[in-house]
Parts: sequence; C-alpha cells; structure tokens
Amino acid sequence: MTIANGLTLFRAVAGIPIFFALADAQRTFALALFGLAAISDALDGYLARRAGTAEGRGMILDPLADKALVLPTLIGLALIGSAPLPVAAIIVVRELFVAAVRVVMYRQGVRAHASAAAKAKTACEMVALLLLIASPSPLAVALGAVFLTAAALIGILTLPAYLPHVRRRFT
Repeated sequence: MTIANGLTLFRAVAGIPIFFALADAQRTFALALFGLAAISDALDGYLARRAGTAEGRGMILDPLADKALVLPTLIGLALIGSAPLPVAAIIVVRELFVAAVRVVMYRQGVRAHASAAAKAKTACEMVALLLLIASPSPLAVALGAVFLTAAALIGILTLPAYLPHVRRRFT
C-alpha cells in the first residue's frame, strides 16, 4: 500500500469516530481529526502525482473517501443541530447518488478525474464542516451554512455531468 492510499484509507474511516465524537459533544477531538483528514485529501493527491501513481484505484478511492468523511460528519452535525438539515439532506442524497454513479463508471472502465467544480465543492464542504465543528458561535454557524449551501449548489450544478453515465447503464 502506498502512502497516498494509506492517507485515503485514513480519510475514509475518520468519519466514523468524528460522528461519535460529535454525538458525545467532543468537538475538540472531532475538529482535530476532521482537520487532519481534510489535510490528507490534498496530501494524498500530491503524493500520488509525485510518485506517478495518481491513476487507477486511487481515482475511485479518493472521491469515495471524501464522501466517507463528509457524510457521517455532516449527518452528525445535522443531528446535533449544528448544520442546516435541508442543506445537509441535499448534500447527502447527492453524494450517495454520485458515489453510486462513480462506482458504475469505474466498473465500466471509465476513469474520470475530479473536475475543478467538484474540487471547489469538496473545498466548500471541508471549510463548512470545519467551521460547524469548531464552534457553535453565531458567526461560525453562519459562515459554515454559507459554505455548506455553496457546496450544495455546486453539487447540484455538477449533477448533469453524471447523467450520461446513468443513462448508458440503464438504457
């Protein structure tokens, strides 16, 4: 296993303890773990490109790891009232749909790099979640909600890129 894949795996499993830390009001631990996991997202890509291993399995594992980090964290925040439920629901449904489509694409041999819009969406999600975990202050909550809403809007706008793959699979 490469270092890049190890970081991806760390990010994929980090959402579970973050979820439980949020449920147990352990925001400091959740924030530290989420921060490390968010940094690993940039670091694993850098290491994979540098080592020339940015193709193949990492192309499917990286975006799935992002979703495995974001979804439990977002659900945990929504359950404790620190994230707007309607926006969280939109993001959760969109992420599950896209994850399924990406798996189908991978099985069909379609290898797609993340678009600039997808990277912007992920960055907005990461910033939003950091803010929403960090502090229940009104300013952090407001800024977190803005970034989360931006992520949801970008996510909705990028959905048409996945639709041809769904049509091809079911027609």
